[in-house]
Amino acid sequence: MKDYLKQGEFTEIAELKDIKDIQITQEVRDRCADNYCGFYGKNHMCPPAVGNLDHYRQMIKQYDHGLVFSKAYPIKSRSDYKGMVAAGVAFREIIQEINRKAKADHQNGVFFTAGTCGICEKCAILDDEPCRFPDEAIPSLEAAGIDVVQLSRDLGMKYNNGADKVTYFGLVVYREGSAR
Repeated sequence: MKDYLKQGEFTEIAELKDIKDIQITQEVRDRCADNYCGFYGKNHMCPPAVGNLDHYRQMIKQYDHGLVFSKAYPIKSRSDYKGMVAAGVAFREIIQEINRKAKADHQNGVFFTAGTCGICEKCAILDDEPCRFPDEAIPSLEAAGIDVVQLSRDLGMKYNNGADKVTYFGLVVYREGSAR
């Protein structure tokens, strides 16, 4: 998976020493209900539609390796909401492309990203329909209850890259046979 991530030109990539270092908490998941992003209940990869926390705990336990990665994007200022959204979309698109390549190569891993899934212009949940691309949809770290702030600190990663940058984080968990 490291080779795939190198394609994303990420600012930092850190390897988890133990998959058990991934903390999944209700407190993190509850932040989604504050709906700062506006997608709570409006996307299959967001709460309450996305799997419950036990689902993610069980899923992650199936893997023995993990990589946390980040990318810092320049913005005009901390109030540059438009720039932050554009950076978030760019980050998500990079991860979606890496995920597609890894799956095409039969690599066994699961990605988590910052923010909501954006594969479809309008999520099928809004029409009470199932996800159109369940094999490509990527849940957010927060929706899975993953405490990325603590995880990044534990790994010595830079969470804040300054007032003129916004930093987005992702995670991939995988099995040893999937490493390239």
